Amino acid sequence: MKSICFELLKTSVAVSAIFVGGVALASAVTSPATVRTGPGSRWPVIAEIPAGADVEVLSCGQGWKRAWCRVQYGATTGFVKAGTLAPSGSSDVVIAPVVTTDLANLRRGPGPKWAAIGVIPPSAEVNLLYCSHAWHGDWCKVSYEGMTGFVHGSLLQRQGAMFPL
Repeated sequence: MKSICFELLKTSVAVSAIFVGGVALASAVTSPATVRTGPGSRWPVIAEIPAGADVEVLSCGQGWKRAWCRVQYGATTGFVKAGTLAPSGSSDVVIAPVVTTDLANLRRGPGPKWAAIGVIPPSAEVNLLYCSHAWHGDWCKVSYEGMTGFVHGSLLQRQGAMFPL
């Protein structure tokens, strides 16, 4: 079943998707995927799975549910956003780490008017704490090398993810 779902994920990907053969993580970088009881953000949260963790994909939805996959991680079975999953090896699927897509200013608050407290280089792994979608844009709170601040959401992606974050 795992390989069938993996093939389903591979065929659902746009031609421009990037596949990563493996994931190397620092132990402090978790950027977890939220596990829910159903395929949607209104379903209750039952667990979190850290980035780099190997999961078994049981199924992925069709139509509007396509953005969600039912996974098993240890004794936990639930739904995660498809955008958190990335292939690893021939048939494994992992929770993809979060990386910067370009040079990113780490700011004290969620907006361009907040002072920069650091700069994060392109392709750097960050620990994604949460994202806020508001009138002033999508800003995400991240930690990077001992600093915690905000980065614009457009500068973050799950490395090798099958679908957008």
